[in-house]
Amino acid sequence: MAHYTLIARINTGDGRFPFVNVQFSKNHRPTPIEGAIYYLRPTSSGKRTPIKIGKDVGAAHTALIQMENGRPLECAAKSYAARPQSMPTYASRKRVVEAAREYIERSKQKSRKTYLGYRTAVNLFFASCRKTYFDQICRDDMLDFLHDLRTRPSRETGNPICESTVFNYFLKTMVFLNDRGIGKYVAKEDWVQKKDWPVNVDKRNKNKKYATYTEQEVAAMIQVADSVEEALTRFLVGTGFRIGEAAVSEWMDINWEDKTVSVRFKPKFGFKPKDYEERTIAISDTLLACLKKYRNSAPDDALIFPSPAAQTVDKHLDRIINGLIDKANDAGHKVKKPKKLCHAFRVLYATRRHQHGVDIETLRQELGHSDITTTQIYLRSANTRSARHRARINEADRFSIAATCKPFLRHTVTDPSRKKDIAYIHGTRSSSSPSRRRAFLPLGISFIHSPEA
Repeated sequence: MAHYTLIARINTGDGRFPFVNVQFSKNHRPTPIEGAIYYLRPTSSGKRTPIKIGKDVGAAHTALIQMENGRPLECAAKSYAARPQSMPTYASRKRVVEAAREYIERSKQKSRKTYLGYRTAVNLFFASCRKTYFDQICRDDMLDFLHDLRTRPSRETGNPICESTVFNYFLKTMVFLNDRGIGKYVAKEDWVQKKDWPVNVDKRNKNKKYATYTEQEVAAMIQVADSVEEALTRFLVGTGFRIGEAAVSEWMDINWEDKTVSVRFKPKFGFKPKDYEERTIAISDTLLACLKKYRNSAPDDALIFPSPAAQTVDKHLDRIINGLIDKANDAGHKVKKPKKLCHAFRVLYATRRHQHGVDIETLRQELGHSDITTTQIYLRSANTRSARHRARINEADRFSIAATCKPFLRHTVTDPSRKKDIAYIHGTRSSSSPSRRRAFLPLGISFIHSPEA
């Protein structure tokens, strides 16, 4: 199945009309660009000539979705043109159950984990909603839904679900309602207000940290690792890739001359970069040397870390790291086992790069974060008890006065014995000329000649 990227051609005002990638919002809607003309560019191998869509970002987004599903461009255009532009009549009113079913079916285009999250949230809202028709939903229904979420017991513990989960379910439900066009049926002042939203605990929690490894733990794992385990460990800690990005990485993604590795769309694996953002990361000479040694004669289109059993993509990377940690602990080292084994390397990548001078905005781009506050949470996991951190603190509190030259004072020497001593020190015992004697004196010292002298 072909994959396409939504791009736009803009007028920069200096006679140039470059193509730029269209950015997507958090609810996966394209951000309009004023005056732009939208195109679809194939990302698979072969012909990559952009396909012109037009100036309507909505039509371009519809064409992107339809063509990724294998439908021709003509069908995509008809699908967008057939959308109702006016308020539906009573006979065409849509029921809540129908809207929920349609959205859940469409959400299958997302990743498996994201799809399950949206499906759960929409089903919970449907179970809570007492309205029959979609256009009857109002602010009170959302407030009742929020109350049901906060009082709903968790399947695992039996206690009410945490506020973070409440926020995620509420957010996904709002995305569902906005996607189905709730704004056409309810006035802005009668809809959910900012004060009604649950608190995003993850953003408010200033002390939240992600689990990571220490430098000693990584060194212990590398010491006992075989070639595959060492290559995977160095790759994760040297690129900061997510586990899904590392699982689909191929040898062609590495540019050996520029010393970079890229995250790209992989339609054959059903992989899309998070937030649809491709990126390229600079990697170290140490990692390149390790990968060259590990590669042997693998072709460019081969996976860097294929599954040992199926030689394809699966969730085997966590199993490799889990076995490596057990091996290190059996050898006498102490390596803790975090909940997300591969993700802990990603956090370590961020903290080490930042400690070595990489600014936070560059880190955000390298990690593929859409929000810089997520990058800030990563940096909270830095080891503040290490000797290196202690040395930086001591250096920050060290103050010294720079050496400065004292101002020279003009001394007057009247004692004849001192005159002789000073002249002797500077290489002359006597001189008939006062100016000659003065030449051998230190700067700033001069004689006052008196008749007695």
